[in-house]
Amino acid sequence: MNDIQYAFVNEYGHYGFDFEQLETSTHFIIVSILLKGSDKEILEQEVERIKLKHFQHGEIDDNLRIEILKDLKDLPFKVYAYVIDKRKIREDSGVTYEKTFIKFFNRKIFEDLYRTFETLDLVADEHGPKEFMQEFIAYVKQRCIPDLFNYSTFGFNNSQSQILLELSEFIAGTIAKGYDGKYHSKQYPAFYKLLKNKIITINLWPHDYKHYLYDYHFEKTDSETDQIIIKQAVNLAYQYIEEHRKSEEEDERVRIDLLKFLLFNLKENPDEYVYTEEILDNLNAIRINKIKQHYFRSNIVSKLRDQGLLIASSNKGYKLPVCLNDLYDFVNLSSLTIHPMIQRVAKCRDQILLATNREIDILEKSEYEYLKRMIEMEKNTVKINNS
Repeated sequence: MNDIQYAFVNEYGHYGFDFEQLETSTHFIIVSILLKGSDKEILEQEVERIKLKHFQHGEIDDNLRIEILKDLKDLPFKVYAYVIDKRKIREDSGVTYEKTFIKFFNRKIFEDLYRTFETLDLVADEHGPKEFMQEFIAYVKQRCIPDLFNYSTFGFNNSQSQILLELSEFIAGTIAKGYDGKYHSKQYPAFYKLLKNKIITINLWPHDYKHYLYDYHFEKTDSETDQIIIKQAVNLAYQYIEEHRKSEEEDERVRIDLLKFLLFNLKENPDEYVYTEEILDNLNAIRINKIKQHYFRSNIVSKLRDQGLLIASSNKGYKLPVCLNDLYDFVNLSSLTIHPMIQRVAKCRDQILLATNREIDILEKSEYEYLKRMIEMEKNTVKINNS
């Protein structure tokens, strides 16, 4: 059982929608702490040590939270989270009723986790007071049938660890500091910096490009164009996730996970590219069969671009574009590859034309017509410039 992947699940927030009430949170957050079975014992020991070191001081203020996160940052776990902005849920959707809210997001989260992770041993406080979690446990158990040994490859198998459930509760509260309007902290960027390498993704609901427009400060001269670009990039990403979320094909799962990661990075660091190595570390954290760089570029990123999705790239990595310059980065990087390759084909063609007294043209086949036109166009451009 040491190779099993655990998910310790906890929640933050209140179900109500009367935001004038002090106890009503603006967001509802679900956090899963992911770890391998072989890391469970050492993680429990380390978190217990951190608890004894820091949790003797009463309430956790922002400075203490930073110290705790510093101690947690090198421990063997990852974070997979859902952040639901209740302010953006339409009143006529029916989801604003507590029972409907719980059932709707129980289904949403189960479907997403089930299609993201092939095997997962879920752990939650089965006897706690949190209604959402109790309903979620019941929902999963109804849909995941155990084997002859009463074990489910995806579901609740009566595993327990109170200290790791406390860790998931702490992480949920830390994420809330960056999103919840009533709990927000100016120190969140410092929290995020320490937590960044732990986060696989934070799924934002509802799916709305305005999540990003609201937080992104357009300081460039053509802000209207930038807004069009970011809106198109985010909407295309969400459309692709929705259209392919039920796919059983592994490559599609990887593409969806990549888009979720880029959406999360756009929310936290809209101007920053993410290096390929960091993306692969993130994607491979939940996979047995590790993805290699060449496969990632040719089968994941390229196929998304083939479908028309907007993914900017430069020598600093990948991102969803937020401005025209991001797209120029992609064009410039592509031209560094495309132009030399076309020139090589042109030189090869010229050599064969010369050697055969122009009897053989390696671009004479109809499928190479576009290449021939590009080469001839470039030659004409050079002639005009030299005349």
